[in-house]
Amino acid sequence: MEIQPIETRYAGHRFRSRLEARWAVFFDRVGIAWEYEPEGYLVGPNRKPYLPDFWLPEQGVWVEVKGAEELLDVELVVHAALPSGGLPRAPKPHTISEYEVRLLILGSLGRGVQRVRSQKTGQWNGFVQPVHSALAFRKGDLVQSFAVFRDETLRVAHPFAVIADDSPEINWAGQGCEWGNLVRGETAFVDPDDYDVKVANAYKAAIGARFEHGRSGD
Repeated sequence: MEIQPIETRYAGHRFRSRLEARWAVFFDRVGIAWEYEPEGYLVGPNRKPYLPDFWLPEQGVWVEVKGAEELLDVELVVHAALPSGGLPRAPKPHTISEYEVRLLILGSLGRGVQRVRSQKTGQWNGFVQPVHSALAFRKGDLVQSFAVFRDETLRVAHPFAVIADDSPEINWAGQGCEWGNLVRGETAFVDPDDYDVKVANAYKAAIGARFEHGRSGD
């Protein structure tokens, strides 16, 4: 049985799902400015309608929120991420190694930031936090990378898997990797010296947030 999303009110907005509202809570707690569904666009060679879930103006990145990989319209987000025929480019784009980060794909918040113990020594030796997928563009290639939140911003790893180019075709033969936390709750190890209390508390607040039903007062 397919679980239907629950419309949810938060910060003066009516979100289409609880997961989207939880990400808004996270952004607020970590100090990242956000706009919810600011505008819809026609993307791709067939000019298909696409309404991105968030725009992060200070990060210069669009955001798509999906609770599971099977819910993700891969072709649509790829066409949206390509600069030619896709979403507008940011005045100050988020870049990593000359790649322009175009679209961040956020799934479940998982368990947030968790402390981990060494299996060999039994000692607490660090933390893990959710990893998210990002699509970045450079010189005609759209590539996949992984991203984490840290120091009130978005940190994107060096892109590594080419999945499309600036054309109507999508080359999935080159994917060969998972979609961040949409697949198995992927996490990244965080050294104790790099532990970010603000990010950890933001995940905790978002996971535990209580909301009004979206249709109350309509």
